[in-house]
Amino acid sequence: MVSPATLPPNTERRVLALIEIVRFEVLKRTVGYASATNLLLTVAEKVSDLPGCISARGDRHYVEVMLACTPGADLRAELHAVAGAISGPIDIGGYEFSLCVRMGAAEAHPYEDMAALFGRAESALARANEQHKLIAIALPEDESAFASRLTFMCGLQKAIREDELELHYQPKIRARSGKTAALEALVRWNHPTEGMIPPDRFIGLAEETGDITKLTEWVIRRAIADQGRLLKLGHKLPIDVNISGVMIADPNFAWDTLMLFTAVQGDIGFEITETAMIADPARALENLRTIADAGIKLAIDDYGSGFSSLAYLQQLPVSELKIDKIFISRLASGQRDPLLVRSTIELAHALEMEVTAEGVDSPEALALLQVMGCDMLQGFHLSRPLPFDRLVTYLESESANASAPMTTSHQLLRGRLARAR
Repeated sequence: MVSPATLPPNTERRVLALIEIVRFEVLKRTVGYASATNLLLTVAEKVSDLPGCISARGDRHYVEVMLACTPGADLRAELHAVAGAISGPIDIGGYEFSLCVRMGAAEAHPYEDMAALFGRAESALARANEQHKLIAIALPEDESAFASRLTFMCGLQKAIREDELELHYQPKIRARSGKTAALEALVRWNHPTEGMIPPDRFIGLAEETGDITKLTEWVIRRAIADQGRLLKLGHKLPIDVNISGVMIADPNFAWDTLMLFTAVQGDIGFEITETAMIADPARALENLRTIADAGIKLAIDDYGSGFSSLAYLQQLPVSELKIDKIFISRLASGQRDPLLVRSTIELAHALEMEVTAEGVDSPEALALLQVMGCDMLQGFHLSRPLPFDRLVTYLESESANASAPMTTSHQLLRGRLARAR
């Protein structure tokens, strides 16, 4: 692709600008669809009268403007002129609107299709909104980031399609007995060139692109298959799968998910975040009840990181509550966190839920949580997430040591517990 700097000096520069009215969706609900649409059309008419404007049209969300800029012109100054043209009051049906707008712009490259140009302008507009600026212009790095993101998306789809992902399993340990009670399935992507890619890089992307459904289906199928392999080796353990909040309110989620359970040989549970109900609470609750009625155990994940309430807890058909690791990490050093954790454990028990503490990364946190009556523990101090072969070794070692005498570390822990009481 040829950059604008290499074009002949008299070549016309073309720029796509997207103009967005701040809080337009709220305005549309206030004045109605027809008045809001007329407002966009009026803005487009004002801009179309400017020198250098090739076209301007009001879409459902933006005013899309194509500008012709003279060689050497200051693009930012020309965009400010466009913003100035619509800064005054605009009359729609006898009411004067004083608009606040933001603008994202991208200069067209030779041979670039409109979809790519629009994408760069839209990325610039998103940056203008994030930074609360009037104007943002697409940067050279935006292009590489856009291309890299597309490549990444294609790579993820291929990984799902061709079974290139992995599941690692983190044990959930009974606080009293020290035995593994369940496993949490965590998806991993071992990229052929980038190596192991952390989930926070591709889970959010999958939610944005809609690939989260196929990704979750892959995870459920693999967890069911791995559970069957563990059963053949003599290890009967429930496996919990994380479910994206994006999926919970999907009308087809419950029944499509249940169809995957025809091959299940053990117990598969779902972990959902506190925020899963926000988009469509009624639909989400209906789906969760359908799943719970089918015998699938539900747990609230990362409890305390969102906006929790008693009403929220009481209406959800869940049997387990997982305390967010941020509270567990400060147990031994803070003063308020132990009180919050203890009260959460007592509340969950009053609601007949089991409690799992996430992020148990120190012997001190382990000891305190046992004293507080926490049911299950999960964290690096106990075990990191393990690939399947290492999980089998871990479980076989646990079985072999089940009747072994208490080790020194256990004796020290028992001493801490005695002093803590």
